Amino acid sequence: MKNKQKLSASIVADVEVFDFLKEKVGERKTRTEAYCDLLDKSQNGFISPFLRRVDYALEPHQCHVTISDLATEWRWHRATVRSFLDTLEEMGQLKRVKLAKSVVITMALHEQEEKADNVHEESAFTIRLMEALSNWIVGKTDSVMTGKSCTEIIQQKTGVLFNKEDFLVSGTVLDESASYCEQQNEIREITMSCIAFAALQKVLRKSRFDERKPLQEFFQNDCCGQWDNFLELCKTLAELVVTGTENGADTDSPIKKELKSLRSPFLSLLAKSQEVI
Repeated sequence: MKNKQKLSASIVADVEVFDFLKEKVGERKTRTEAYCDLLDKSQNGFISPFLRRVDYALEPHQCHVTISDLATEWRWHRATVRSFLDTLEEMGQLKRVKLAKSVVITMALHEQEEKADNVHEESAFTIRLMEALSNWIVGKTDSVMTGKSCTEIIQQKTGVLFNKEDFLVSGTVLDESASYCEQQNEIREITMSCIAFAALQKVLRKSRFDERKPLQEFFQNDCCGQWDNFLELCKTLAELVVTGTENGADTDSPIKKELKSLRSPFLSLLAKSQEVI
């Protein structure tokens, strides 16, 4: 087995970790140096020379070592090495797969920059969609105008992901085609989700001025002012609104008898929540 290519990543560590890593007198290699050694080994996919013939495929941020090797290299007792690894694992800084005479260590590393960029791009895309849909919700634009706005936003998003000239070379689709289709499907699903949520808000707006007092009275009288009872009531009402059934109500309970009369107050309360959240 060969060492895997070095990967670029960052670590997540708090003050507790670095307090633990402070140098102590008598150790030939400090805890910080030992920790950094593990980081370096995991980044390079290090495999101990004595384990080259062991059939174990390393994943990113892993190294394959023996306790004896680490003890010799760090000039620690083997028990100290085990205790050190135990503590780091308890802190969530590494994970171990213990084999017969060796251990595979996975360091808690995160490729954050790329993920952060993707999250930022998706958030910006979602915000733009919801801004376009907000006018449709309040009736300032119709479905045709809003549909065109959504189409423009999607086209701009896909244009950033892949430039058409780069995507096609001499009429042949590049290997990125599968990734492109996956991205397209994800964008389509995000857009549909935003529209579904906007449609719900649009319908709820019609109920925002309906009377909510019956629900307040039911909370005080039938729910005895207890929020756990009100939670169960709202779950039952939500089932009634979404599925048209009354699965949460007992046939003889007072909730069953008043569910339909509480449907409109419930929708009014739900519409009110959209203004608060």
